[in-house]
Amino acid sequence: MSELLIDVGNSAVKWAVCHGLNLKSQRHSGSFSDLAEAMWTSAKGDSTVWIASVRDEQSDQVLVSELHAVGFSNVHLCGTAQKEDGLLNSYAEPSRMGADRWFAMLGARACKRGPLLVIDAGSAVTCDLVASDGRHLGGYIFPGPALMEAALQSNTQKVRYSDSLKLALDPGQSTAECVASGISVAMLGAIKQVCDQYPAHQVIFTGGAASGLNAVGLVGDWRPDLVLEGLLSRAHGTEVAFAT
Repeated sequence: MSELLIDVGNSAVKWAVCHGLNLKSQRHSGSFSDLAEAMWTSAKGDSTVWIASVRDEQSDQVLVSELHAVGFSNVHLCGTAQKEDGLLNSYAEPSRMGADRWFAMLGARACKRGPLLVIDAGSAVTCDLVASDGRHLGGYIFPGPALMEAALQSNTQKVRYSDSLKLALDPGQSTAECVASGISVAMLGAIKQVCDQYPAHQVIFTGGAASGLNAVGLVGDWRPDLVLEGLLSRAHGTEVAFAT
């Protein structure tokens, strides 16, 4: 039987059908009802579904209900743990850590060992430090590009433009370019500060806003499906090893 994995972010949803360790993800932008139908069709019948979500309880229950409605009988809404596969949560209340961060760290440890800096850049950017023995040393959370842009547009009267933004480090020569460059410098500067503070930690990064980080100078291992890889570790109930 195949495993189905769903990564529900604040603004995007990714899912995958897995056979063994073969994982090929796709994005979904429609309703949870459409997602459930697409997954049922791809799975060709009942399969176990594993979900990591950062949305509220009501949204999560809608998704679970839609999956049950199309025929999935074994659906797991997965949260963080105090300890799992050698990864030790630093939070006094482990359940308060976002599931995306926990599963990104699990996924990172499934493909690399040693001290790790796990970066997930989406609506928010999270940077989590993991020691070589699996201890979570703590982390950082700050706004991602879309939130920075929204803050400027909603709290100023004349920062206005119609162009879409593209990450860049050169000084801008239009308002849109200036905002894009400012966001890039702010995000990369924050990440670089953490990298410089912990130079022995290997950088692994993921997230919808992370794909452009290589272009603006971030050196590390780009793993677009890191959260899903962590979910697959949970599904297997033991440590797995992904190709690096």
